[in-house]
Amino acid sequence: MMFATPMLVFVGGMAMIIPITIHFFFKRRKKQVDWAAMDLLMQAIRQTTRRRHLEKITLLILRCLVVLFAGLAIAGPLIQNEQRGTNNSNPQKELVLILDDGISQQTHIGDIDAFSSCRTKAVSAINQLQAGDRVGLVLAAGARPLVWPPSTDLAAAKSILNNTQVSDAPSDIGGAIDVAHDSSISPIVLSDFRRGSLVHQTIQTATTAPKDEPRIFVTPPNQTDVSNTQIVSFEPQARGPLSLHDGIPVRVKARREGGRLSVDHSQIEIVSDDNTKSSLRIDWSEGQVEGAVDGTINIQANRQTETALRASLLQDDAQPADNVRFLVVSTTNTIRVGIVDRVSVSGVGQPTENETGVGTWVENALRPRDDVGIETEVIEPTAINTQRCKGLDAIVVVRPDAVDATGWTVLAQNIKLGLVVVITPPPQAMNSGWSDGFLRAFDLGWSVAHDVTKSEPPMTVRRSDIPHPLLLQISSELPDLIQPIGVNRWFAISVPVNHGDVVLELGDGSPLIVRGSNEGSRGSVVLFATPPDLGWTNIPAKPIMVPLFQELIRQSIAQVDRGRKMNVGSDRMPTTISGVVGLRLMVGRAGVIDINQTVISVDPNGTLAQPISSPGVYAAVDSTNRTMGWVVANIDPMAATTQPTSIEEISAEFKGFSVQINKNDIATDIASGALNTTQTRGVPGRTQQDIPIARALQGESLAVWFFSSLLFLLIIETWVARHSSIGSIKQSVVGESK
Repeated sequence: MMFATPMLVFVGGMAMIIPITIHFFFKRRKKQVDWAAMDLLMQAIRQTTRRRHLEKITLLILRCLVVLFAGLAIAGPLIQNEQRGTNNSNPQKELVLILDDGISQQTHIGDIDAFSSCRTKAVSAINQLQAGDRVGLVLAAGARPLVWPPSTDLAAAKSILNNTQVSDAPSDIGGAIDVAHDSSISPIVLSDFRRGSLVHQTIQTATTAPKDEPRIFVTPPNQTDVSNTQIVSFEPQARGPLSLHDGIPVRVKARREGGRLSVDHSQIEIVSDDNTKSSLRIDWSEGQVEGAVDGTINIQANRQTETALRASLLQDDAQPADNVRFLVVSTTNTIRVGIVDRVSVSGVGQPTENETGVGTWVENALRPRDDVGIETEVIEPTAINTQRCKGLDAIVVVRPDAVDATGWTVLAQNIKLGLVVVITPPPQAMNSGWSDGFLRAFDLGWSVAHDVTKSEPPMTVRRSDIPHPLLLQISSELPDLIQPIGVNRWFAISVPVNHGDVVLELGDGSPLIVRGSNEGSRGSVVLFATPPDLGWTNIPAKPIMVPLFQELIRQSIAQVDRGRKMNVGSDRMPTTISGVVGLRLMVGRAGVIDINQTVISVDPNGTLAQPISSPGVYAAVDSTNRTMGWVVANIDPMAATTQPTSIEEISAEFKGFSVQINKNDIATDIASGALNTTQTRGVPGRTQQDIPIARALQGESLAVWFFSSLLFLLIIETWVARHSSIGSIKQSVVGESK
């Protein structure tokens, strides 16, 4: 008889000391007290002393056996089966295979892709195993266990393997090795080892000690050079909501690899989610590796939503997975902006005699002419509600002192849904009392000074070598635009680290414009330290007024609408979207997808129930199936590269491992016993020749019999303990005294 875990047998034996110790060393010490009726009682007790002593010894033996049998049962007792052969001429085997199913394995040589070839080798290797042998399978893409721990059900393992398909996710062979590290078996990695297979490695368990190096066996890297062209980038040429009048400007970047890079061309098709198409062409010169082409695509007019685009290479090559890329752009004919200002009796948006013209300055900046694609409407501060905010892309609050608590709450709620709110101080305010409601409602962690800061001469605006992303479109003109600006009065704003960012700052380092957003909100808040009023600053009278307000609005909206970017294989959104419960694929490789397809669940922290497995544009939906945002998932071009590698490069990637090439066919080596994958690390006196391909425990399990015996012992122990209890003794003594 043998045991799966012999150490538990030793622990069970040592545990028997516990009841013996309790029995002999923890007896109750009783103080003897003589009294009149003692003689009668002692006479009765003497008659049962021998029986009681026998019961105690029996109880002690039973309790020791309970502890021992518990240890033996858990230790996994086995009895060798002679029919299966227990001699060294026919030992049981255990095989651990790591199958590279990453995107680089989609590389074709002729009609056969690398993954199918490796899968065939894996099935052939399993076919060489006998009944009772074990096999473990781990996939490299995402380091996913397929059959783990190793199983004796070889038929099921082959069935699972045959139904496994190649992935669009990057290979993580190092992570797969970590999964298989608990086994005493050296894993065999089946891969063509294109350079894409070695891009993403997360090895954690390897050791760098030479005497303790674990081994991994690898198939020889495929040295066949193949020709491949891949799309590495697909982006809009302009940022912000794009007008549909002149089409959507896009840029496609591509890269070539493999073989002789001769004079050639690549045809690229751009398709929108409404099936509008456009064709682009990259002309390659001899030896050219990277190229780019610009173009436009026209889509249906009057769209007020995001547009999903797909760029595809039309020519076939050795790697089809990297011939497509996706993009989401904001498309709209007009941007609707609400201006929160007092509405005069004489006309909408016109200031009264006692009011400043800040609202008019802002409206003129946003709409210097009618064809800029921006529409404005004036909203009374006390009339802010959900209905008024519906359909608006942004709101500029020039009278925050007149907004009540309800209005601030409505604005805060709509920012979560994507509204952009720009706030300027009221010109007539001499203290920051207007900011209290705003700071409470938005809870950004900001603070605004109570008193106005004044400067004579006016404070200038500091230049920055790196412009804020909201001002990137006017970055070339920005130094000239801010040079004549002067600020006489402003409210000092404090923005803690990681609670927002400064768009523009004054010469003394004080923020002039800040931007921020709560976690999970799609929209954002932009706060001015000074109102665009000539009594505070000369900004309204300078050329910067128009591009400043237009870019703050446009680029803030662009950041709301632009789809969040993820790589295929990711299981977490880069930023959460409030209220989102799932992702639904809307546009994939084949085009627009059926809206009734399965949704990938998303928890409140942005973690997906399963990794994204296919590239495309996904709609982020809430519990009512309403689209709350977009997620663009693309493949990693570097993980799909087809360049061959050498065994030296493979060994360099897997530092701390002894990498050994299996030059022969795996199935042949298993059948002949030439392949030895058993780890001998940490086993004194054992050599690799002592054990064949692997050692697997064999025979019939006796655990059921030991557990049954343990149950029987527990029943007997309970009965004996109850029979010899104090209550039973008292009843016996009383009966005998009668």
